[in-house]
Amino acid sequence: MADSTVHGSYAGLLKIRGFPPLLATAFLGALNDNLYKIVVSLMAVNMGAASGDTHYLALAGALFVLPYLLFSGYAGWLADAFSKRTVLIVTKSFEIVAMLAAYAALASGNLDLMLAVIFLTALQAAFFSPAHYGILPELLPEKELSRANGLDELCIFLAIILGTVAGSTLYGLWQDRIQLVALVLLAVAVLGTLSSFGIGRVPAPATRRKFILFPWGEVYTGLKHLAANRPLKLTVLGITYFWFLGALLQLGVILFGKQALGLDDARAGLLQAAIAIGIGIGSAAAGRLSGDKVELGLVPLGSIGIGISSLLLAWSPPSFGLALASLILLGFSGGLFVVPLNANLQQRSPADERGRLLGTTNFLNMLGVALASGALWLFSDVLKLSADEMVLVIGLITFVVTLYVLYLLSDFVIRFSLWLLTHS
Repeated sequence: MADSTVHGSYAGLLKIRGFPPLLATAFLGALNDNLYKIVVSLMAVNMGAASGDTHYLALAGALFVLPYLLFSGYAGWLADAFSKRTVLIVTKSFEIVAMLAAYAALASGNLDLMLAVIFLTALQAAFFSPAHYGILPELLPEKELSRANGLDELCIFLAIILGTVAGSTLYGLWQDRIQLVALVLLAVAVLGTLSSFGIGRVPAPATRRKFILFPWGEVYTGLKHLAANRPLKLTVLGITYFWFLGALLQLGVILFGKQALGLDDARAGLLQAAIAIGIGIGSAAAGRLSGDKVELGLVPLGSIGIGISSLLLAWSPPSFGLALASLILLGFSGGLFVVPLNANLQQRSPADERGRLLGTTNFLNMLGVALASGALWLFSDVLKLSADEMVLVIGLITFVVTLYVLYLLSDFVIRFSLWLLTHS
């Protein structure tokens, strides 16, 4: 049951019993996922360089997406059928099993087994996600949703940065004693599972709908319900666009760093970190600016910021500093864009099918990620665009999207702008 105590700040939010352990559980999960992925990616690069086989990195990306496409419907049903706290504890415990498998895979040096474990970690994350986001409206007062989402995203993107840095560092130190890295992964999984037991208790659903064996049955029903609810449909489309754009930029920035800026691997990695830092800060800012409500007026402002920062990035070469600043601004704008949409989806989703709609959203998000790979192929291989030209096109496309978002949310923008003027 949501706590009704008046809080109204991040400090107050952290005093709500059962919420900090949820943040810790999500943080440790994201940390472990990214630590393991970067270690396997580095091993794949080294083995590929030795053998001339370079398909492993692409396969790793596909194996991460696949569980979401196959099992998001089941994950949504599970989050609606049982107490979301129970689902979180059980799915988090599965991470220990996955990390035991990671230990065996890393110790064997078999890259195929390591990739199979990426599938297992993504499977665990796919089942964890609907319960993770769906529990927030049950655990917290409605007026805390925006702040909770802002803080949650900040923790996750901080974990992404730390996991990537830690994975690279540990691999550099222990590549000849890779079992030590596996022990760190296992320890983090155990800590995350222990923290999940501290998540606040929420009631189990009064009724449980029938389980559908067909893997996309729940997703199909979710899509029908979204199509009939225009505000929710537009919200989910906005979230999916964010994932598509994020995946496209993540892939494009690698090319941009190499082609347009001539960076080595270490400095090119800083470009990725800059986006994550920006999203984390922007998410926290979105939660703060939203106050006690879901502030959709931030969405078009975030979209404008994404467009402007994309143009700045395209024009930044040869300045590495300007590229970093542009990417931080881009990430910040992305945080402003997505946090209100996530909070709006949680707030507006009916309680008895919140898991289904969140699972359907995850399915669409991963379709967006897959489409981003297709878009990168179109831009680079078919249209023969350079990396800076591709970023420029992304910025221009975002401005077109912004015009539509402004049209849809003009009342929210005007109200939020007036609020800013009166409180500045």
